[in-house]
Formats: sequence, C-alpha cells, structure tokens
Amino acid sequence: MKAVILGAGRIGRGFVTQLLTLNNVDITYFDASDAMVEQMNQIGHYTIHVLGHSDLDLEVDHVKAYPTSDIDQLAACWKESDFIFTACGGKNMPSVGKTIGQAFKKLVTIGGVHLSNIITCENWIDPAKDLEEAILSCLDEKEAKLFKENVGVGESVILCTGTGAPDPSKVINPIDTWVQNFKYLPIDKDAIKTEIPNWEYIEFVDNFGHLLTQKLYTNNTSCGSVAYLGHLKGLTYMAEAANDVEIEPIMDEIYNEINQALIQGMGIDAESQYAFSKRAKAKYTDRDIVDKLTRIARDPLRKLRPEDRLIGPSKIALSIGVKPTAIALATAAALFYDEPDDESAMKLQQMRKEHGVEYILQNVCQLKPEEELYQMILSSIDELRAKGWLKE
Repeated sequence: MKAVILGAGRIGRGFVTQLLTLNNVDITYFDASDAMVEQMNQIGHYTIHVLGHSDLDLEVDHVKAYPTSDIDQLAACWKESDFIFTACGGKNMPSVGKTIGQAFKKLVTIGGVHLSNIITCENWIDPAKDLEEAILSCLDEKEAKLFKENVGVGESVILCTGTGAPDPSKVINPIDTWVQNFKYLPIDKDAIKTEIPNWEYIEFVDNFGHLLTQKLYTNNTSCGSVAYLGHLKGLTYMAEAANDVEIEPIMDEIYNEINQALIQGMGIDAESQYAFSKRAKAKYTDRDIVDKLTRIARDPLRKLRPEDRLIGPSKIALSIGVKPTAIALATAAALFYDEPDDESAMKLQQMRKEHGVEYILQNVCQLKPEEELYQMILSSIDELRAKGWLKE
C-alpha cells in the first residue's frame, strides 16, 4: 500500500512514518520547506529514535520528498495512494486544503480519481472540517460531487510526542527525529471510503465523537498549563516541570478539573477519561522524553482563544458547577509568557504592556468582566505574585 504524508516535521516523518513503516506502507513526503525536501532527497535515509528505548529505533530508507507547491507531483502520487496524512499544523488547514483542492482538480483531468482517504494528524479543534471546507472551496460543482463520493476526510488523535534531539551536539544526520515510545493512532472509522486496512498500532474507531476534543482538553490543557507555570519558575524541560514539587500538585488538580468537566459536561465515559488523564500524566512526567517547555508553550495567543485548551475546558467546568481554580492559575501564567524567540509571545506581551491583562481577557479570551472565569484569572495573577513566580 502507498500513502502520502503532507508535512515532514516531527509528527509526519516521525510518529506517522513509524507506524506506517511498521505496516510496510510505501511513503512519499511533501513539505512546504524547500530546504527540508532537499535534505531528505540528498541524504535519502534517517533514523526515528525512540526516546529511552534505543533498541526500538527504526531506520527509514529510500526517502522520496517533494515540495507541496508541486501540484502535478502531488496529484500523480495521490493517483497511486489510498491515504493522505496531513501533519502540517492545525492553523494551516485552510492553505493545505487549497493545495489538496488544486491537486484533486489535476487528479480529475488525468483520470486518477479513486476511493481514497485524507486523515488529519493535528492538535486542533475540527481540523477535518476546516480542511474539507478549504478543499471544496477550490472545486466546481461537478468536482465537488466527485470528491465527496470518492474521498473520505477524517481525523486522527495524536497521543505521541515528537521532539528534537535530547543532545543536539551528538546529532549526525540532520533529518533524524525522536518520538515517545507510544505506538498507537486512533482514526475516525466512519470517514473511511476504502476497505479498512488491517494495520497494527492503528485503530479505526467507531463513534469517534469527542475523542479529539477529549485529547485536546486533557493532554494539551495539562501540558500547556505545566509549560506556562514551569516557564515562570525558570525551568527548561517538560518532565522537569511536571515533576516539580510545587507544580505537580497543581497538575493533579488540573486533571481533576478536566475529568469532571469532560465526564459531566460532555458526557465522556468516566473510565475512558480517567485512563486518558492517567496516561497523560505518565507521559509528561516521563524523564526519558526530553521536550522543551518553549515548544509546548509556543503561540500563546492561539492557546488563549475561547475554545482552545485553557478557556474552553474552564467554561465547561463552570457550566457544571466546578471551579477550574488550577486551570485559571495556568491561564494567568500564560498571560505572562515572554519567550523572546516566540513571535506570538512577544505580541502578547506588547498587548499586555500597552493595554493590560483585562484587554487580553476581553479581546483574546473573549471573556466579559462580569464572568466568573474573568475574575478567577485576575485573582490567579495575584496568587502567582504571592508565590513569587511572577516577578513583574
């Protein structure tokens, strides 16, 4: 079987490649970075290192990569493939969708339309919806009908972490990548148009439902919270912060708040949610996973949006009478994230210095001053100052 991966970053050429390679799937990569494409083709091979388990490292050979701008080549590869996986970042789904839409138009002209599937591998709310809307916006009525009849667009949930090298000074091959030892990828079965592949480590799940939101509001909420709190304390790595004697109890309370919100507020199965949060904590406290807080905390303006990982679950918790005290504390920490190499963080800090945190709460988080969460976050800022974590 053949597949296309759009996005040759840590998830695309790391985690997704790992699972597909173990299932003997032939992969062709497309990436927006010409430099990455050139490196992959020149070197032609790399290693997927499994953090803490070098005996499980996987060699990837015969690498083929093209720029995403090569619509003709994308259409030609799609003609021979049953699956396209996107690992491009959720915010890029509109632009990726337009690229896929142009490739589908080409596919129509070369007579290559067949039953196939596009699977999003993004940490995002409704990435498949965003992607499909962008694809269809490029097609005329006849093409759109062909697309809907022949192409399934669905989501997966990425539960594995992909990181940079634990020790960059020892890297020999610049396209090597590192992943957590967690070989499992759930995919929305209802979206699949082809016969379901009998793949190991990849589960096609019935009633996919709220799984992506469950993941975002459990894993991403907790690790983002720890990252922002850890940054205030001057820490560097995720496991370092998650095991910190002051932060770990806050993380435990965050899981408690999340669990109540998702079980009572969204109707998610309790046993499933408790297992989800237990697995998440084990992941973020695992010292074998060397992951910088700056990677997890990046783009705070997006993460402070009303439906994202901080405000979203907090509102659900409040709707069922649960006060998200720990998440509010993490949200307060996010307001002061000031990593100089993060453009979003710098915009956030400029906004805060010029207009104040109240402006951010109202215009980014879209909270009203009379809302309880608004006041809880303001109180949490005072708590951070009292702890000595907030120096401003």
